Amino acid sequence: MLSPIEKSCLRWVSEGRSVAEIALIQGKRIPEVEQSLARALEALGAKSIEEALRKANISISK
Repeated sequence: MLSPIEKSCLRWVSEGRSVAEIALIQGKRIPEVEQSLARALEALGAKSIEEALRKANISISK
């Protein structure tokens, strides 16, 4: 189960946003966003962001 911040960070990544941009959007520090993404990967048992997006059923926006 992903936390709301983990889901949100994954969604922003799927839209092509950088960690710095996500931090600004979320009002968080860069290390907090990096930690949220790392926790999301661990929770989903994913080895990459792409795999995490697939497992979370989040499509990549282009």
